[in-house]
Amino acid sequence: MGRVWKRGYSDFLSFYEENYKFSIVRINATAIDQIKVFEADQGPGDWSDAAIPELVITRIVEGDGLATIDLGAGRFRHSLLKRGGVVTPPNTATDIYVERQHRIQFIAIPYSFILGLTKGLGVPEDGDFGRIHSCQLTDPFLFSIFDEIVKEVRGGSPRGRMFIEGAVMTLLSTLSALAQHPVRHEIGGLSPVVLKRVVDCISDDLTEQVTLAQLADIAGLSVFHFCRAFKKSTGLAPYKFQTARRIEKAKLLLDTTDFMITDIAPMVGYETPQAFARMFRQVVGQTPTAYRQHSISNSV
Repeated sequence: MGRVWKRGYSDFLSFYEENYKFSIVRINATAIDQIKVFEADQGPGDWSDAAIPELVITRIVEGDGLATIDLGAGRFRHSLLKRGGVVTPPNTATDIYVERQHRIQFIAIPYSFILGLTKGLGVPEDGDFGRIHSCQLTDPFLFSIFDEIVKEVRGGSPRGRMFIEGAVMTLLSTLSALAQHPVRHEIGGLSPVVLKRVVDCISDDLTEQVTLAQLADIAGLSVFHFCRAFKKSTGLAPYKFQTARRIEKAKLLLDTTDFMITDIAPMVGYETPQAFARMFRQVVGQTPTAYRQHSISNSV
């Protein structure tokens, strides 16, 4: 049996800070306040957790060694593998004992948020994905999405809220497939009228953090099926489409105004100049400053 904790906790990070704060290496904010990403160094010993109303995805980034683990689906003993990890269902106390030092990363997502986002995806209402909670996972696609989320938040979340929402849906779709409950896919794109309404919503005010739920509501679809229909219609995921429109406007402002980079960043929806510059360079291939200098030299 795991420990008996003194009280309930509303989120995993709060629990961890109260009980294992000494081990935390870094905490990163995501574009969605409810979703936490953090990293810790765990030495040998008992690292059991209280029941938290969040789905927690954990991966090993350094170290190895044996561990005895119970995530609510039965005890198993495993050699911890770098790039592997486990998934803890919500509202489940764990019993975890590790035998060697290792570094670990967590993504904790409130399950109420997941249910709201993945309506129509067929994820379990109680967050129990069955057999995947009784073993260590090594699926490369699952952890490639995990890595993309970590990279995003450590880079200042340049791709924004819609990217995180889309990544969470991909994680949940992958977990469903690993649990042998693959999601059902609907075929077909958005009608021209609906597509125009959605595109207008994205484009009219690029400073707004539009959510996938808002766009799906316009289309009259679940978030999951909206994302698939939007990509079928445009060839791009919603966050990529939004990014393209933001960069187009940024290039126009750089070409036609004397606004500072620090002024342009919030005009196109980026909270910091660093996040704006990072995404601009990723899309355009050069920094905003270099782009402006090149544009000026070509116009002379």
